[in-house]
Amino acid sequence: MADDRERPRMIATNQRVVHVYELGTTNYEDVHRLQRRLQAQRRDGAGVDSLLVTEHRPVLTLGRSHPEPSLRVGADVIANYGIKVHQTERGGDITYHGPGQLVAYGIIDLRAWECSLMDYVSGLEETAIGVLGDWGVRGERSARGRGVWARGKKIAALGINVRRWVTMHGIALNVDPDMSHFDLINPCGMADIEVTSLSHEIGKQVLVEAVTESFIFHFKRVFECGAETVDMTKRAVSGN
Repeated sequence: MADDRERPRMIATNQRVVHVYELGTTNYEDVHRLQRRLQAQRRDGAGVDSLLVTEHRPVLTLGRSHPEPSLRVGADVIANYGIKVHQTERGGDITYHGPGQLVAYGIIDLRAWECSLMDYVSGLEETAIGVLGDWGVRGERSARGRGVWARGKKIAALGINVRRWVTMHGIALNVDPDMSHFDLINPCGMADIEVTSLSHEIGKQVLVEAVTESFIFHFKRVFECGAETVDMTKRAVSGN
């Protein structure tokens, strides 16, 4: 488990409020466009701090420094699965998103929150660790890379983009996804790591809806913020 030096150092404030969009199951490209729009609005001072929570239909995403997908199979196999590949502007390497995985994207003005980028990243990890703890699973950090690990296996991947101190992208926590899809790639670009899920760790199925509630609770706790749920999911994704 991480020591106190690795934990986020938050400055308590009553001005932190995040608007939560629970988007349900989405296409990655729709939410990517939404993130970009919300980030641009927040940078221009017209938007609000937002947390987008979703499950994506199967997709592979690539980090900005790794445009060539690190695959264990041929690209034709990926295409036969019907899994699209998207280049992104986040940090990190290749990862898989799919149903049964909780993905949370924060559009946060770090300056307004008086939060450094490293504390924000550590805070996302701490949030996932708190969620796992609710189900009796010990989440840990690892010298092998950012994210969260359980029994030496990666259970949550993390990648961030920041422009003018406003974030986008975020963290993906494996709740109960199709784990065979991870066999198609070298997760995070590493051929020798194993991936696990919350359901696998506790030996029974866990619903993403239950984990979403836990994630929002721990996000509020870790970042010492309030939360307001936005009831406009379809309009938010489509931009209409």
